[in-house]
Amino acid sequence: MKKFNFISLVLPILFVLFYSNAIAETKIAIVEIDYLIKNSIAGKSFIKELDKLNKNNIKFFEESNKKLNLEKEKISKQKNILSNEEYNKKVKSLNNEFKKYKNDSDIKIQSLQKKRDKGMNKILRELKIVLSEYSDQNKLTFIIDQKNIIIGRSDLNVTQEVLKMLNNKIKKITLN
Repeated sequence: MKKFNFISLVLPILFVLFYSNAIAETKIAIVEIDYLIKNSIAGKSFIKELDKLNKNNIKFFEESNKKLNLEKEKISKQKNILSNEEYNKKVKSLNNEFKKYKNDSDIKIQSLQKKRDKGMNKILRELKIVLSEYSDQNKLTFIIDQKNIIIGRSDLNVTQEVLKMLNNKIKKITLN
């Protein structure tokens, strides 16, 4: 009976000691990935280039749309003046221009999406390297994205330190 009591007392104590020692060696850091992308030098240049391309696309869409609508109005006004054959020919030509406009628009949108994805992948690749270096330097077990945490100690957030490292590593993302 004494042996049983001794084991039942010592075993939990040993378990707590080993378990607490394992926990003490686990080092965790928190980063805000979205913040890093939006506020890094490379991220800002990337967003600026994307905005510029998007504005150019919008300008193209508006100008083309305006031109096509004017042509549509012009043909509508000529409906009673033109022969059916001539009118149908102009309508068909306008429809082909609308199809071309839609095709060009789709190509521009897809191109912008590909450039956005390519740029984001570049930033995320560099960020992964920076996080790996930071983890090695600080002997971290885990680095967790802030958006995946409900509550945590603010002193575990190393976003600003990682931002400095990222800014030193990469300055610009080009979309071409």
